[in-house]
Amino acid sequence: MKKIWQIFAGLFLVLATTTFTACVDGEFEEPPIIMPSVDFEANTTIAELKESYTAFKLIEDDIIIKGRVVANDESGNLYKKMVIQDATAAIELSIDKTSLYNEYKVGQMVYIKCKGMYIGDYNNLIQLGYVFGGNIGRLPETYIAAHLFRDSFPGVPPAPAALTLSSLPTSDEEIMKDPRMSTLVKLENVRFVEVGEMFAPQDVDNTNRTLIDQSGKSIVVRTSKYCNFASDTLPGGYGTAVGVLTAFGTTWQFTLRSIDDLIEFGGEVPPPPGNGTGTFEDPYDITRAVSTSGANPVWVEGYIVGTIDVGDQNVPNFAGPFVTNTNLLMAATAGETNLANCMPVQLPSGAIRDALNLVTTPGNKGKMVKVLGTLETYFSQPGVKNLSGYWLDGNGIVPATGFFTEEFNKTLGTFTQVSVTGDQTWFGDTYDGGCVTMTGYVAPNYFANEDWLVSPVISLAGKTGVELMFREAVNFIGSMEDVKVLVSTNYSGTGNPNDATWTELTGFTRSAGNSWTFVNTSQISLATWEGSDIRIAFKYVSTTSKAGTWEISRVVVSSN
Repeated sequence: MKKIWQIFAGLFLVLATTTFTACVDGEFEEPPIIMPSVDFEANTTIAELKESYTAFKLIEDDIIIKGRVVANDESGNLYKKMVIQDATAAIELSIDKTSLYNEYKVGQMVYIKCKGMYIGDYNNLIQLGYVFGGNIGRLPETYIAAHLFRDSFPGVPPAPAALTLSSLPTSDEEIMKDPRMSTLVKLENVRFVEVGEMFAPQDVDNTNRTLIDQSGKSIVVRTSKYCNFASDTLPGGYGTAVGVLTAFGTTWQFTLRSIDDLIEFGGEVPPPPGNGTGTFEDPYDITRAVSTSGANPVWVEGYIVGTIDVGDQNVPNFAGPFVTNTNLLMAATAGETNLANCMPVQLPSGAIRDALNLVTTPGNKGKMVKVLGTLETYFSQPGVKNLSGYWLDGNGIVPATGFFTEEFNKTLGTFTQVSVTGDQTWFGDTYDGGCVTMTGYVAPNYFANEDWLVSPVISLAGKTGVELMFREAVNFIGSMEDVKVLVSTNYSGTGNPNDATWTELTGFTRSAGNSWTFVNTSQISLATWEGSDIRIAFKYVSTTSKAGTWEISRVVVSSN
């Protein structure tokens, strides 16, 4: 019996070995590649579908459209969205699913059975999706298979059409029905206004940047902080930008699909169009102001033509009656009624607003005015903010010119940093067109620091009415006691500043300490030190439990 068992065991071993060997030596069959296909045809063009749109609604007809994917969520700049385009138009699809690009690559032909979906517009941008809160929302993921069908493998998407910014309409109805809406376009010979700044800082979800052409026309470039090029810096020079044309209300916008959509940027930038040097005697005209940006105040001259009525739609008002006193619109001609040709001007509370606003002084409409402010994006287009001066009808406010100015320009400039405690120090940074930054926060830790940024000697000999103003952004600060401004007459410029005598400057308007927004401080009197040689210092303190960030982009000392 034992021998019989041994025979069976041996036979089993031989068979097992044979089977194993066959598995090793044999070839695996590769799974078949299945090409997606549809067995139905489109019966409606994208243009016909959009032309039939009048209001948000459920699509109840058997409408089938098709188009190739021209943009998806691969870079993260579009979230749960993609855009398809046919020979007639393009439309945005809002879908409640991430990583759509894995199935719907650029160039993929997609058929859409629209029945059971909803069509609507988000502030003039027509979309296909589903219902959410009584308006257009995302198509639930479980419904995708019933409505979206791929056909064949990805092919070549439509080539981007050349777009001229001056050809874009400005009225709500014309914008919504413009056949170029959501299509892939290219802007040639354009440049970024905010060269060197990040596409999308992490303090807000989306950031507006500005592309401008050689005639001074501009368009908003909308970028998400979640995209994979958010931390890249805006390139200099002129080039070609490819992207999707969209709009928000009456503001045209442009969405890059990836950083590769920027072509041949770089090189020397020629002087912007228009005239003026930005001084009171030779102010920028509107064309040059629109083509320029920066944190340094400049004078801009133009006609007062209206306001933007602040509300859900932010509607331009050129005729009156005027109801908003916090802004005005300036233009190159007194009769301008096209918002795209205007610069919105932010009016600060106080004497400047009282003198210029059209609510209480409607007679200002049509008058030539000069304003002194920073050239920044305002109402999603080039504007003037942080006004510190104006000139109207031969009267106004003309601030004294600084006899000491430090712009920093991404370096410490003429200032010296002195680290008393801690490893972190002041350094040159890119924000607000160039600044200096100090922080004791290095993710994810807080570090104890005492760091000083000290000016060179500033002589106040023979000066009267001396004042200091600086431009700052302060955020996540524990207390404003951690960001002090001081003056000394006996600090040598070397060694521990605490060994010298310093007087803290107080009682001036400055950042609230909870925002990345740069603000100009109010004028700070230095009359106490007139006739003396002084140094100005910015003293930063942090602890292991709290470390804010202090950014300074400009320091000006002026006199009468």
